[in-house]
Order: sequence, then C-alpha cells, then structure tokens
Amino acid sequence: MPKFRRTRAAAVALALTLFVATVSVDYTVERGDTLGQIADEYDVELSDLIDVNDISNPDLIYPGQILIIPGEKGKPAVIHVVASGETLSRIAAKYGVSSVELASTNSLNNPDLIFPGQEIVIKPGKSSGGGGRGNGGGGGGNGGGGGETEPQQGSRSGKSHIVRPGETLTSIAGQHSGVSIADIERANGIVDGRIYSGTRLFLDGPSFTATGTKKGATSYRVQPGDRLGDIAARFGTTISAIASLNGITNVNQIRSGQLLEIPGGGKAWVCPVASGTFFNDWGFPRGNNRYHEGNDIFAAFRSPVRAPVSGTVTFVVGSVGGNQFNLVGDDGVRYLGSHMDDFRGKSNRKVKAGEIIGYIGNSGNAAATRPHLHLGIYIGSLPVNPYPSLLANGCR
Repeated sequence: MPKFRRTRAAAVALALTLFVATVSVDYTVERGDTLGQIADEYDVELSDLIDVNDISNPDLIYPGQILIIPGEKGKPAVIHVVASGETLSRIAAKYGVSSVELASTNSLNNPDLIFPGQEIVIKPGKSSGGGGRGNGGGGGGNGGGGGETEPQQGSRSGKSHIVRPGETLTSIAGQHSGVSIADIERANGIVDGRIYSGTRLFLDGPSFTATGTKKGATSYRVQPGDRLGDIAARFGTTISAIASLNGITNVNQIRSGQLLEIPGGGKAWVCPVASGTFFNDWGFPRGNNRYHEGNDIFAAFRSPVRAPVSGTVTFVVGSVGGNQFNLVGDDGVRYLGSHMDDFRGKSNRKVKAGEIIGYIGNSGNAAATRPHLHLGIYIGSLPVNPYPSLLANGCR
C-alpha cells in the first residue's frame, strides 16, 4: 500500500481543526512499482503523473525515487487537523467514511496512533461508512470458520486460515495450494510447531527475529533509497567494515529489506520487560472480528518497560491501546508497546537500547486484565510476530 511521506496544502486553515484544499502528496517508489500502478492507486491520469514529475522515460523509475502525486483530477481534498481527544473512528464518522479507509489513505498501522495537530487526508469521492477493523495494538482481521479470510490491511497477500479443533500445520498446509508448513511457520513466528484452535494464521509473509549482538555488531534493515555510505555514517563506522562483516563484494549493490550486521554497534536488542512472562499468543481472537498482532508480556504493575533498540520514541494515548510507545528503531524496524501505566521522559526523543521509557499497566481497553505490555513489531507496514525475537534474546 502506498505510503504518504507528507501532505502539502494549497490553502490556509479555515478553522483550527479543519480546512479544505486541493492537495498533492509525495510518494516514495517501492520495488516492483510502475507508474501505471501508482496512477491507478491515486486515481490520477498517467499523463499528469508524468508531466508533474518531468519524467522523460515512463518505464524508468527506481526504488526510493520521490514522486509528486497531483491533486486528484483537480477535485478538492479534505484535510482534517486532529484535535485533542479525537479518535480515528470519530473522524471517520464525521466525514461518512470508514476508519479502515482513513487508516489506509494515511498509512496508519494503528488507529490509536494519531495525535493533536496531525493532518488526516480524506480522499475525494470516497464514502463507505461504518467503522472498520484496525491494525496494530490488539490487531485486526476477519473471523468466521476455517479457510481463507478476506484481504487484510498490511497482511501480505491477505490469505489466512482460522485454526479448527484438531488441525495441524500439516493438515492446514494441505488445504491450501502452494502453501508449505515452512511458509506458515515463517509468516507467524512459529518455532515449536505448536498452534491453537481459533487463532488466525497467515499463509504467507515475512519473518523477523532480532538477533541481538553478533561480534559486537547491531542489525539494520536496509530501507528504500539507502546507500552503504549513508548507513556507515549513521552508525559511525566505515563502508569497508560493513562490507567485510556481511560478505558484500559490490558496495554499490544493496537491496531494500536486506538485513545488515553493523560493526561496533554495541548492545543491539534488549528485552522490553525483563521480568515478564509470555507465550505465543499471536493470532488469538480478540472479538469484533479482530485478531492479536503481537505478544502480551505480563509483569508486576509498574515494572519498567525498556526500549528494545535505540531509536526515536513517541508517546501516544489511545482509547484501545491506552498509554503507548511508538519506537522507530535504528535497526529499521518499528516497535509498538500498548497498555502502559505511565510514560517516562519526553515524547519524540532519541533513546538508547535498554533505556526505561514507561511502566507496565493495563490502560486503554485492557483495564479488566492483568498488567501487561502488548508488544507489536512492524517491518514497513507489515506486522510480524515478536515471539521469535523474545525467545532469541533470552527474555525468559
């Protein structure tokens, strides 16, 4: 799904919380994109997209390239400026659209992660009404019996399976053409072959395991547009040192999504709750056709919550996730922690791995549960199971 990088308005605000403008947006080209696909996604003319970006060869675009998406066929777009106390569902109801639609349009992985002053784009000509299921936090998804569900926002191909009593990984793989046991294990962070009745399992998708330190190194996942020199400068090392550690023979060829070991990185990954207990509750049903897209780590009330990696942390308060941290890690991965009792320190600041950023609680919709931290991990916009990372780093 395209990712908005920033929104540019052509008119000043008419009110503190709302203004109407003809807007353009910036889009960063991803691997496999074509101009035709991008034009279709944004409902603009291909010729307009070519003209506004001064593209001489429409067949030649590259990952990391920034494209200007013109205002959609000249129609006015609505930009809503979030006011204190507003939720995405309330904003969606105000404009007669779904919260899923707003989350998709604005690349919001978690409906709770909006903040006062944030600009929410309501695309012209869109109207679907009704609330939707969200991603992140408690997780979104479709219910029903076994078999495949409808496509999910940020869920790979969208194919998933609801586990019936008595089913095994072997029997599930056998029900879906072209799907192997390894595919299901990888997409859902299954490390011991154990599955649970009623859970949702993705049938494909990426995996992620935070490996911690390796010969004094930290890990970094290459982002679109990255160059090896930029990465080396960011971590205070050299191109040759990274190339040597990763067996890179051509320093001009790294690919988006590639996992690099960075020398001299020190402490790479820290258990977010040192005293916590957890199990693989990824995909567990959460009611209202929602499924768990993370792991719950239970601990004593007010136990410290630590940053798993170095990066930039932002604090958000939501009706579902309660007191949440959103950590954009220096490893190129995003970490979400929900239901904390309180924050520690200021929002929107750099933190080091292991730094205390909050305290265990049961805020948001977890008021009736034992104190815990919901931990979510996102590779780009895709949620991945934290369980393998917690195990690999000795978190219990």
